[in-house]
Amino acid sequence: MNRRPEPRLVRSLATAATSPAAPVPPPPPPQLPASKPPRLAAPFVAVLLRRGRAAAASLLTRSLRAAPGPEALSLLSALPTIRDAFSYNAALAALCRPGRGVDLPAALALLRDMEREPHPGGRPTAASYTTVMRGLCAARRAGEAVGLLRTMQASDVRPDVVTYGTLIRGLCDAAEVDAAVELLNEMCESGIEPNVIAYTGLLRGYCKSGRWQDVGKVFEEMSRRGIEPDVIMFTDLIHCLCKAGKTGKAAKVKDMMVERGLKPNVVTYNVLINSLCQEGSVREAMTLKKEMVQKGVAPDVVTYNTLISGLSGVLAMDEAMELLEEMVQGDIVVEPDATTFRSLIHGLCKMGRMFQAAKVREMMAERGFMCNLVTYNFLIHGFLRVHKVNMVMNLMNELLSSGLEPDSFTYSILINGFSKMWNVDRAEKLLCTMRQHGIKPEQAHYIPLLAAMCQQGMMERATILFNEMDKNCGLDVVAYSTMIHGACILGDTKMVKQLIKDMLEEGLTPDAVTYAIIINMFAKLSDLEEAEKVLKQMTASGFLPDVAVFDSLIKGYRAEGQIDKILELIHEMRAKDVALDPKIISTIVTSLTDEDGKLLEGLPDFTKELLQGHAASGVHELTI
Repeated sequence: MNRRPEPRLVRSLATAATSPAAPVPPPPPPQLPASKPPRLAAPFVAVLLRRGRAAAASLLTRSLRAAPGPEALSLLSALPTIRDAFSYNAALAALCRPGRGVDLPAALALLRDMEREPHPGGRPTAASYTTVMRGLCAARRAGEAVGLLRTMQASDVRPDVVTYGTLIRGLCDAAEVDAAVELLNEMCESGIEPNVIAYTGLLRGYCKSGRWQDVGKVFEEMSRRGIEPDVIMFTDLIHCLCKAGKTGKAAKVKDMMVERGLKPNVVTYNVLINSLCQEGSVREAMTLKKEMVQKGVAPDVVTYNTLISGLSGVLAMDEAMELLEEMVQGDIVVEPDATTFRSLIHGLCKMGRMFQAAKVREMMAERGFMCNLVTYNFLIHGFLRVHKVNMVMNLMNELLSSGLEPDSFTYSILINGFSKMWNVDRAEKLLCTMRQHGIKPEQAHYIPLLAAMCQQGMMERATILFNEMDKNCGLDVVAYSTMIHGACILGDTKMVKQLIKDMLEEGLTPDAVTYAIIINMFAKLSDLEEAEKVLKQMTASGFLPDVAVFDSLIKGYRAEGQIDKILELIHEMRAKDVALDPKIISTIVTSLTDEDGKLLEGLPDFTKELLQGHAASGVHELTI
């Protein structure tokens, strides 16, 4: 709870001298009773200034502005009864300051207190109303802000250009552009000349509403009034164009700035560079960076971070690392921040360059920056890919000791990584730890572990996990396909048929992968009749058998010596326009040649043409 400042704080402010060495003036001599009525006391800050206490007045105003809202109100209430607009306005600024706990009800209440002040010096000024209007506009309450304008006018307080500019911007941010235009017209009719800030707000409103045809009108009206657009206005327009995906037009606006004698600043260039990187045009962004240096505009950390992130996104890590070196050792040193290092680490981990990723992380730690959870996830994933288990466990310990908690994605990375290494026990333990920490496992956590168990023939453990998955998050085609694949590896046709039955009963349709797995199993078991049934089901379900399915069937028929079936499959592949690869051509040639390497007699012409065509292409040597 904020304590109310003691009155002695106010007294110390009141007696603060302009210089520490200033002598304390002697007390004034006693005065005789006045024959006239006493003069009305002046406001507090005015008294301080009249007594030469400018430092105390300045300190009071800064204290009111800098304090959090409740503290500012407490300090204001501790002042003498006669207060002034300066003190009130400073407190209003504290209550309406973005990012510091805005308290608009308190600000509006304080403004009403000002309106009731008996002394004219304590009543609201244009700055008082404008401060609260700015807070209302920031809270997307532009309508109330305009209402406050009418209250202000009714109180005979004249709005100024800042008041109108604040409201115009607030209305445009709320997409009420027409209301903003009316307010601009009202402003001009009342004799207040609009400035570039007011027009910048209107420009932003047109851009935000997609009214690009009206943007030119803003510049035309400014030209009629003799108001020159500034760098901020052009940069705003460039930013709006980039957000709308009009980067090319934004670049032309930048060139227009130069033609009008305005120099684009680092923000202008950063907006364009970011837009180019977002579009994947990183090379063009790098060219723009060279241009800005040539024009005497020094890149800042935002420039470098944007380019490094863009280069990392396209895995151009050598150039990204060169930019880091330029930052710390170039002609103009730009201190990297946490974002710089994180972008580099993410890109290096994607490429598997873990030694460099570790080095960048060391540099990051030397500068006092910590990894966030996303960066830890990238590092863990990268080291798992190269099977550096000790490094992974060290990272996990470090993550926990830094106060971070692994999330669902962290566990997904770990389980997937250890499952791919066939370290089923560790992956299963991680799944258990995840549940203990209150994170509900999803299919992304179960499937890699299930696949590892099935590939190693651990079907009993896989069945237990499969049933647990069914209970916790449900089963999908991938889960069934994984189990079917495991059963196929063991040649357990009974289990395969039961899984297919269960799958269909749940309303799930096998996909092309599932069908291919089953056909391959039956072909290997020489159960070609069953394989043909599955092939027909696959075709009826709208899936086109791929070359691997035909390869399995041809091998099965070759083992049975059924040349006619092989020819039927070749004809079917031709009819379905299945692209042949070297593997299946080799299978066909092996199946249709005799011991002397010659084609069997009596083959159809289309088969000979097929094989001759591939032989002419050098796919397989064949004697015809």
